[in-house]
Amino acid sequence: MITKPTFTFSWDNNKQKPTQSTAFKKRNKTKSLQIDELNETRSNAANKLQKTSDIVPENTAELSSNKHVKRKKRKDKLLAKQLLKEGVNVDVSKLNNDNQTKNYALFTESSKRLHINVSSGKSVSEDVFATSDRQFNNLDIHRHLVSNLEKIDFKTLTNVQEKAIPIVMSGKNCLIRSQTGSGKTLAYAVPILDALQSISPRIKRTDGVQALIVLPTRELALQTHELFNKINVNISMDCDGHLCGGENRKSEKDRLRKGINILIGTPGRLLDHALHTSCFNLSKIRCLVLDEADRLLDMGFRKDVISLVEQIDKAKSNSEYDPMAMIKNQTKSNNTESSGDDEESLPILKDVNSKDRQTILLSATLNKDVSELANFAMKNHVYIDALVDQGNSTSTSGETQDFIIPNTVKQEFMITFVKHRLFTLSALIVAKSKQNSKLFVFMASSHMVEFHYDLFTKYLRNMPKDRSVVKRSDYKGDKVIEFEDDVLEDDEGEDEIVVDTEFFKLHGSMDQKIRKQVFTAFRKAKKGVLICTDVAARGLDVPEADCIIQYTPPQSDKDYLHRVGRTGRAGKHGSAIIFLTHEEQEYVSHLREYKVFLSNRDPNEYLKHLCELMDQPNLEEAATALQRYFESKIANDKELRKSACFGKCFYFLFFIDYPFSAYSTWSRFYNSYPTKLRRIFNFKNVNLGHYVTSFALTITPTEVAQIVRGQVANVEKPRLNKKLALHE
Repeated sequence: MITKPTFTFSWDNNKQKPTQSTAFKKRNKTKSLQIDELNETRSNAANKLQKTSDIVPENTAELSSNKHVKRKKRKDKLLAKQLLKEGVNVDVSKLNNDNQTKNYALFTESSKRLHINVSSGKSVSEDVFATSDRQFNNLDIHRHLVSNLEKIDFKTLTNVQEKAIPIVMSGKNCLIRSQTGSGKTLAYAVPILDALQSISPRIKRTDGVQALIVLPTRELALQTHELFNKINVNISMDCDGHLCGGENRKSEKDRLRKGINILIGTPGRLLDHALHTSCFNLSKIRCLVLDEADRLLDMGFRKDVISLVEQIDKAKSNSEYDPMAMIKNQTKSNNTESSGDDEESLPILKDVNSKDRQTILLSATLNKDVSELANFAMKNHVYIDALVDQGNSTSTSGETQDFIIPNTVKQEFMITFVKHRLFTLSALIVAKSKQNSKLFVFMASSHMVEFHYDLFTKYLRNMPKDRSVVKRSDYKGDKVIEFEDDVLEDDEGEDEIVVDTEFFKLHGSMDQKIRKQVFTAFRKAKKGVLICTDVAARGLDVPEADCIIQYTPPQSDKDYLHRVGRTGRAGKHGSAIIFLTHEEQEYVSHLREYKVFLSNRDPNEYLKHLCELMDQPNLEEAATALQRYFESKIANDKELRKSACFGKCFYFLFFIDYPFSAYSTWSRFYNSYPTKLRRIFNFKNVNLGHYVTSFALTITPTEVAQIVRGQVANVEKPRLNKKLALHE
């Protein structure tokens, strides 16, 4: 048995530091003793290394070619260099068990077992459509409204619509709970339009805002605004525009001055106009809708919503003292005294002179915070639950215990090694593109979205025609080291489209106009891949979306529910796949506590598509070729390397280059899981080197950290204008 030589050094640190004169006198003597001890140690080490034939290369050329050696132990590195100068041939990589060159074998890890219970169970689900097959034309609503609904294929009532629409039309306050994609928007849109068009004389622009709809995100506000316009044809209710952060405030003010009957917006911008825009009259609002209430609270809009409700109540109370209106109402009551209480029973939306407010609150989940908001915003409300007839999934405290996901959605999990994540995601996209699918790919941060969007758009959708000669490459700093003589030529003329789908990106850091364009284009596209953050997880209605991919697991259980809710909407079929590592497989058991049961999906079913893509007969060779292809492209593409290692962010009020990479923002995200999920997603247990590989980077996590720290030191903080600063 061959043993590895060890080297020890002993230094005498017990003596006190001598004075300057003593040190000067004994310097030469101490130095000579240390040199003698070091020479003796070197000679002993050299004798042992020469006897160990298996760690001595045949020639010195093998050692001299290894120019990029990184040692964890500095003493071994210095000793090896000194021995080389003295003529001792040593294989530096074998002085330590850690290989100094990058290990490119992606399939060397031993197989890990799946130890969780994947047996199926009975999930809680609600029927999307009512069992009575009731139609919109059976409701007592305007014929033009029925015709507009039929033109956009809305004929049959869903379960929540059948239960909610009659109660909303009666003018009662409502708290509506139903699963995502069940048609909750039409549950309040149809009664509002029907009530306002029935008022005589007809409502004009100058009558101001009659109904206010508050939504959590800009995309959801745009989507709701488009739906109102589609069913508002020939009804002449004005819902011209929506108020969202990021839009031109002056143009929004002009629209408010011109007049809007149905106003849709996000809470922050609505509150801004309520406080600072004099032409925004809140006193005439007779219907307030808080859609996606759970999301409003999760995004931190609680204070804005409460302030907005208080401003509406304040405006209505200040407008109550109107002598002329009081005289009219008194005369009207005297004339109708003998006719009974017909006028008093008129719904609030149909009564122009009503000083009351009807409030409708909708949510996919019901918890304590949503119940408190409902109790604050309205009184004597009716609770409508689309699941109430199929079993009780709600606790006595008002919190939903079980997740309600449409039974038309097939939920799966995929266990992959960390190093395999990137090419497995690529294989999944390639497989789905052949099926003309429309995908949501959820990621942890906006930097991850930007990086993967650039990578897939540049180098996955378009690839060289001859992909059988993809070679291995690595880079160190700015130098690219080719390990084989043949280098793949990056000739744009020889590229071809290999993934016939379009890629989109969506995250909260994008400009509002660009976000609107991306969302609209993705909805109109017949097929495509939307790489996004959780900003697209709530309320967005893309009926053609048939697959949801969660590349990074969500930080809250609600986010899983809403991510999956982007597919299987209105009774359509869809699938949802979540990526998990072997260390994270307990998350499947965690979801079983909410009666969510996932089935296992073998990654090889998708990886086999890489053989055709990379022109390789073997699955492992094809996957390795794609990984090396990505690494080579990132090594040579400065912009893509910058996206991987650097990013942009807001620093105070300025937009500057700031060193946050896709990898570093992932690590921040992974290290911020809540306590109840940290036992599953524990940052201390992850292999950071493997995660760096999953970003197609060939440097170590330490080098990434050094790059980030070095870039941080070079960033100069912008100087604030003292005239605008509110602090010293």
